[in-house]
Amino acid sequence: MNDSIKNTLSAWELRLTDENLRKLEVFSAGLKEKNAVQNLVSEKDIPQLWERHLLDSLAAAPLLRRHLKPGALIADAGSGAGFPGLVLAAALEEFNFQLLDSRVRRCDFLTEAAAAMGARNVSVFNRRVGEGGAGSDQRYAAVTERAMGQLENILPQCLNILVKGGIFLAWQTAAQLAQPRPAVEAARRKARAEVAETRAYRLPGESADRFIVVFRKAG
Repeated sequence: MNDSIKNTLSAWELRLTDENLRKLEVFSAGLKEKNAVQNLVSEKDIPQLWERHLLDSLAAAPLLRRHLKPGALIADAGSGAGFPGLVLAAALEEFNFQLLDSRVRRCDFLTEAAAAMGARNVSVFNRRVGEGGAGSDQRYAAVTERAMGQLENILPQCLNILVKGGIFLAWQTAAQLAQPRPAVEAARRKARAEVAETRAYRLPGESADRFIVVFRKAG
């Protein structure tokens, strides 16, 4: 971990313990090894895995700690290579995480990575948000989704699996927030949700802010 990463974590007031860091290093090493055969992330991102993916995932940690109580159950929708769900689980041991993904091979990787990390607060489910199957009637205190399609499409699905008063964290770019999005507003109103908070943050080496929008389901 270089100084720019340490300085970013310090600015976010996110203190990682030696155990947190150990888990993240085990995860990173496993992902790099598996990426050669499974294409989990772009090869060009591998040298900057911390800056491009781990830090971007950890940006949600202060939000989750501020809005949730210890022991809360969090779903990561479309977890993919483990961003942000598996990274957050390594750093936020006081919460429980369910990683949801529709691809069997991705779920196999997530299961293996969680076991190697010793992440006992993680379980993995092979399904999309809103699909039936084991645990599909579960309701969560929070849902995260970092690599999403159209927000107006995923917003109702993620809000639907929250408890009343639960939160949905959506990673967004400055360009996405700058343009009028009547479809997103219509979906938000129909789902009876409010924007509880919008967090701006910047990653090392970047000149533009990124954002996480926190939607709260009506209680």
